[in-house]
Amino acid sequence: MRIISKVLFIILFNAVLFAQNGKIEGTVTDAKTGDPLPGVNIILKGTYYGAASDFNGKYIISNISPGIYTVEVSFIGYKTMQYTGTEVLANRTIQLDMKLEESALTLDQDVIVVGDKPLVDVEETQSKKTISREDIEMAVVENVKDLVTQQAGVIQSDNAIHIRGGRSYENAFLLDGVSVQDPLAGTGFGLQLSSNAIEEVEVITGGFNAEFGQATSGIVNVRTREGSERFSGYVSYKRDNLGQRESDHVFNIDIVEANLSGPEPITSYILPALGLELPGELSFFGSFYMGLSDGITQGMNKSVADQLISSTFFGSRFAPRAENSWFWLGKLTYSISPTMKLQYSYNQSVSINQNSQSLQSNLEYVEPSPGYQYEFQNILDNANTFTHNNKYNTVSWTHTLNSKTFYELKFNHFFSNLRADANGKFWYEYAEPKDIVTFPIEYYNLNRDTIGVIPGDGFWDVGNPFTWRDHFIEEFSIKGDLTSFFDEKNKFKAGFNMIFQEMQVIDIYKPWIGQLGLNNDIYKVHPAKGSFYAQDNINFSGMILNFGLRIDYWFPGKYVDDAVDNPDVITIPDEIRDRYNEESFSWFGNRRFKARLSPRLGISHPVTDNQILFFSYGHFNKWPRPQFVYAKLSPSNAQSSFQRFGNPNLKPETTVAYELGLKTQFSQNDVLTITAYYKDIFDYVRTRTAKISNPRFASESFITYANQDYARSRGLELEYKKRIGKWFTGMFSASYAIVTGKSSSADEGVLVLRGDLEESIKEEFVSWDRPFTVSASASFYIPKNEPLFGFAPGILDDINIYTRMFFQSGKRYTPATFTGSYDTDGRPEYVSDRSNRYSEIGDDWFYIDFNIEKYFTFAGLKFSIFAEINNVLDTKNSAIINPATGKAYEEGDPTPSSWNDPLYPDLQAPISAYPYNPARYLTRRNIKFGLSLRF
Repeated sequence: MRIISKVLFIILFNAVLFAQNGKIEGTVTDAKTGDPLPGVNIILKGTYYGAASDFNGKYIISNISPGIYTVEVSFIGYKTMQYTGTEVLANRTIQLDMKLEESALTLDQDVIVVGDKPLVDVEETQSKKTISREDIEMAVVENVKDLVTQQAGVIQSDNAIHIRGGRSYENAFLLDGVSVQDPLAGTGFGLQLSSNAIEEVEVITGGFNAEFGQATSGIVNVRTREGSERFSGYVSYKRDNLGQRESDHVFNIDIVEANLSGPEPITSYILPALGLELPGELSFFGSFYMGLSDGITQGMNKSVADQLISSTFFGSRFAPRAENSWFWLGKLTYSISPTMKLQYSYNQSVSINQNSQSLQSNLEYVEPSPGYQYEFQNILDNANTFTHNNKYNTVSWTHTLNSKTFYELKFNHFFSNLRADANGKFWYEYAEPKDIVTFPIEYYNLNRDTIGVIPGDGFWDVGNPFTWRDHFIEEFSIKGDLTSFFDEKNKFKAGFNMIFQEMQVIDIYKPWIGQLGLNNDIYKVHPAKGSFYAQDNINFSGMILNFGLRIDYWFPGKYVDDAVDNPDVITIPDEIRDRYNEESFSWFGNRRFKARLSPRLGISHPVTDNQILFFSYGHFNKWPRPQFVYAKLSPSNAQSSFQRFGNPNLKPETTVAYELGLKTQFSQNDVLTITAYYKDIFDYVRTRTAKISNPRFASESFITYANQDYARSRGLELEYKKRIGKWFTGMFSASYAIVTGKSSSADEGVLVLRGDLEESIKEEFVSWDRPFTVSASASFYIPKNEPLFGFAPGILDDINIYTRMFFQSGKRYTPATFTGSYDTDGRPEYVSDRSNRYSEIGDDWFYIDFNIEKYFTFAGLKFSIFAEINNVLDTKNSAIINPATGKAYEEGDPTPSSWNDPLYPDLQAPISAYPYNPARYLTRRNIKFGLSLRF
């Protein structure tokens, strides 16, 4: 009897529980004819719930737990519909009838969202953040870099971007799906783009599909805007200087942005007026950006050059300030028919400045630091000026073959040139920099019988920098992608990419010595690379399986092949020659190439009705940086003691990454994502010594590059998004990450040989490891005619407010420990603890940004006035760490023995400048005011 009672209780309990669920039912019909559509696929995204319509177009989805869902309706030959915010109540039936419109496009080319756009794609198997144009317009950003650094998993250190613990050059930066990086600069970014030209930015920090390659950390994919059906435009002007030139918070910034979009006027108006009709629609989009400022230095402490001169871009015409940025974009879109589209796009970005972080040369190691050339601050007209000119042309063709299949072809040309010279001088015009004795002459006593002359102040008084460089890269590429839906639940994609390159480098160190400097690297090469991939996305009633395979190939080029075959190139040992021939493949007996396979796997499936678990695993590769391969493979007359010679047999740097995450959708307007990841990074390139194989030089060795280092990155990320109607959107993200490895730079092997470092025998923290990051942002919109608290209609309405709070662990540094005091002057002695490199963390970074914009409408035009405030609280965030204190230097702080301490000044040459570098802090508070016009 007791058993029967328990069984009855269980049955009744389940019956009650079942009765508390709801259901959705309705009819699916053709929007034009009204005929019922059988076999239509209806699912609740991110769940196992789903159904197919019957012969009469009717469907029923039963036993749905109460909640808010996105209902997706897909049927080949029709537009995909997404009904967001569909609320299911207990014991209630929701009637949802659907009318589908016919489409010649495939399922994911033509999607209509009914309701608010979902905050996240709950079925995504990768960690992807999508920033829309609306989000960009509200945020305080100037370019793509500003957008990327605001995402979880992204760290900015010394102006370089690190994604989930990788080095800055390990990321891929794509413009409309095509790479626009300058691999010779070593800074990650190549082509720059203003925020007003962007339609959408995707930042993929983990688990990216097989279609993406040549990246071991993350992907930044920027989609530019296209022409609109009606004429529209935008122009804005903002500046921070309202007359207070001597303020500590004014950088003399002027920024102009503009864009224009609409139907192309000749084919849309002039030709029809003449009786000529061009089939289809032709539209255009154009944008322009000008950004000028006095640079990164602060207020009255700053020094600027009298006039920058660009030797490769119209002299001084486009360089009125210390920092000059010019970007422009033009795009033509010809929609021949609903199934065929042709596009042409031209982009150019030019940056002219004296920021030394524009370039990471490898002739001599330079400690990463802010790019202000502090030692030249008295003669900045003699310092290096950097001109980075990037051009990008692309023609793309998109053709939908049928309702299941479409393909896309892109023909691209990319050119990037960077010149670093002393304001227009050639290397043979350089003079050695010197710190001259100041007048009146100052003396000091060495002892009773000897008087010394103080040699200078640590700043150069004459001469030029240590480096002259010019490089360019030109790429021609063809990219093709084919997408096909086997059915509504199976999406297949495959493609190829072929890139043909020409690179030239002229890099000269200490040009005043000899004919080509103390050290130099000069080469011109013609490598080629590319890839093939295939991937499949299958939906098993709610569970998503995403798997793919990618193969990357690389032809180092004739320059390498000839050097390997030439026995007179003594810096290629026999071992490297043999391994190069063994580990590469011959292309019809001509050029040799290497290849690498990369498998990718992603899975997502519902855990509960509002939770999705996702997992990804993949191998990711990136071919070695060009200078690691090609450096000095031809005979060189350089005299430097620690020259680096290229290794033609380097392998790609490889990352094996895992991630596991949970997405919880509390409602359509509340989403929480938690992600854990682990990355093994190996075959990092590092300098090492090698023996010369030639018997004539049997006792000699040289420095080359080898795949010797490794690193590990692991972390936990949390992101919460909240939306309340049309007036509030908020986001909170936090991450904890640890990155350890054998080295922080490929040059650490040389530093060990020079005695500047001790050889590491264990994993240590890398220099860019920043364990904690917390960010929160909020956007408020006060609608028109709905003033705040009901007061002042027309004034306290139609207002956008955006604010962002940012916290991050400080920069890692190698501590300097107190060991006593000097007998001569009593100065405390702080010595670098080389056995604990990067073991300490400096002062944390914290700042708040704020933006407010008020709109007005007049004569059909929309005007606005706005204010942007960076670092509202004027927080001092240390960019150059004093290793004796863990923060930026302030008057009276103790300093390492290698620094020139103002309290205990150096008296004997060589003297370094006092540690008052104005770039030792990040940007302090800065307020910009502006006007804009939209039509």
